[in-house]
Amino acid sequence: MITAIRRLFSSTLGKVLALAFVALVGLAFALSDVTGSSSFGGGGIGGANVARVGDTDIGLAELRDQVRRSYDQAREQQPGLTMDAFVEGGGLKQTLDQMVDGIAFSQYARTIGFGLSKRLVDGRIADLPVFTGVSGSFDQARYTAFLRDNNLSEAQLRADIEQQLFGEQLAVPVGTMPRIAPAMAAPYAALLLEERQGQAVYIPSSSFAPTADPGDAALQAYLKDNRARFSIPERRVLQYALFDRAIAPAAAVTDKEIADIYKANAARFAATETRRFMQVIAPDQATANSIAAKVRSGTGLAAAAKASGLTAASSGDVTQTAYSSQTNAAAAKAAFAAGRGDVLGPTQTDLGWSVAQVDAITATPARTLAQATPEIREQLEKNKANEGIITFYNAIQDAVNSGTSIEEIAEARKLTLVETPAILPNGRAPAQPGFAMAADLAPMITQAFQGSGEGEAHLATLVENEKFAVYAVKSIAAAAPPPFAQIRADLLADWKLAQGQKVARDKARALAKAVEGGQAFADAARAAGSNIGTVQTIGGKRGELGAGGQPVPPELALLFSMAQNSVKTLEIPGNRGWMVLSLGKVERPDPKAIEPARVTAIAGPLAPAFGNELVAQMMTEARKRVGVKINQKLLDQLRDELTGKLPVAE
Repeated sequence: MITAIRRLFSSTLGKVLALAFVALVGLAFALSDVTGSSSFGGGGIGGANVARVGDTDIGLAELRDQVRRSYDQAREQQPGLTMDAFVEGGGLKQTLDQMVDGIAFSQYARTIGFGLSKRLVDGRIADLPVFTGVSGSFDQARYTAFLRDNNLSEAQLRADIEQQLFGEQLAVPVGTMPRIAPAMAAPYAALLLEERQGQAVYIPSSSFAPTADPGDAALQAYLKDNRARFSIPERRVLQYALFDRAIAPAAAVTDKEIADIYKANAARFAATETRRFMQVIAPDQATANSIAAKVRSGTGLAAAAKASGLTAASSGDVTQTAYSSQTNAAAAKAAFAAGRGDVLGPTQTDLGWSVAQVDAITATPARTLAQATPEIREQLEKNKANEGIITFYNAIQDAVNSGTSIEEIAEARKLTLVETPAILPNGRAPAQPGFAMAADLAPMITQAFQGSGEGEAHLATLVENEKFAVYAVKSIAAAAPPPFAQIRADLLADWKLAQGQKVARDKARALAKAVEGGQAFADAARAAGSNIGTVQTIGGKRGELGAGGQPVPPELALLFSMAQNSVKTLEIPGNRGWMVLSLGKVERPDPKAIEPARVTAIAGPLAPAFGNELVAQMMTEARKRVGVKINQKLLDQLRDELTGKLPVAE
């Protein structure tokens, strides 16, 4: 779990460059990943400010809110993630780093001459899909609701948009490298082709786990120290009511409305005639006369044209008006007066001399009002249904904005109100293993776990312009361990492994020390006792690590970071034991001896990495230029608050 959190933040998208990239792919704010800033005067960090970046302070409450938003985003990928685990996995530090980087980057961009207009920021806000209403355009009510639900001011939102735009102007051009020179890629090619081989032994904690029960006091103390591991994630009880086009009242279509549409669109329902012509364009009149004569004598137009080295083509079904634009008004009039099979021309056009033949005539009789009524009625009913759902939605939105309870909203509009058990962000209910929310309710559940307070009604779009939900969070159960008696057996098993883990750690360190002292790896492993694993040979080529998207085993990751002839210990997560690794063989080819084609193939994927490195260096320079101060005491206080060790201080 912690590894996944670190992956979330360690990518380039976890840095300020994400502000540009996220905006470019249109995901900004849809995930509620918003950072804010507020400016104050003064020289040092004062009051409840966790950091000062140039002339901007990051307050304790501001960082707390952003950590919670980042936590909510992380839970979309890991529904069972607790705040304790999020913080332990680096979520607090990385969130602060992201905020600092964003503010520093904006200030740095301004100092080197970049700027943004208010109109540009306004346009970006209006274009964000999260603010689009059911009518397909910017919806002020959604905008206001978004700010309220995410505890954001408009100034904070605009500051984040500015950071994204500065990223597009400065970071994206710097970080975009189409390719790198082969000379630069050759050393990296050699690194990827490097082959390593070493030895490893596994020391399982279970081999050294005690068998005795330490008693309730010891287990409760262990639970206190490992609260996050045994906690059930936050659960929420939701109340919701669904509505769609079928339930939204729509005005009936009247005969007068149908008649008005019929009259206003008389041309659409009048009799029409289309014709299809085979036609050839000759370069001169003599050739055109020859082709026309052959066709009138019974030769097909296509064959006559081919005999003259030309090709006949079909005009498709066209009206007289359309055909006149291809020829001229007089020619079109004559063509529509001719009978099927008649030859037209030669006629001089802008492209040459035209010879045509009437290939088909399609006459569509006029439609009476009675005949046109079904089509007109269907379109009017569709339009009125659209108007009905928009009116119905807007009425509920107004009720939500005015603070009306969800019970009152449902009763006033005769909607069925449903109450869920306490559910997780994935829609499952720990207390009811067989319960699962319908898949189409996922957008509502996601919104409900992204900062919605208890009792407040909200709207969620389930199917764009078709199906919606009005919902409220009835209650929130904070992440906490189950009752002690319920998890005592699991606590006991985990406690035993934790004690065995300490012994396994000492065994691993002693084995490593013996090898460093000159003892052969296999001999040191044998001397450690029979209750450890056998020595295994591990290794491979660096370029094969993670092939096919598979995760790299921790022991191989460590092996490829070690110095030759060194020994390292590796803890296995989950109190499962320790490993001891020794690196023997390291073979890396001479970069100059690698085939040029191979180097070229490696150069392509390296370009983005080089670009990211340039952006990282620019971010370091931005921090240095504007100046960054961190209040570590306040940061530690917030860490304790988030993990439940201290009450929240405002």
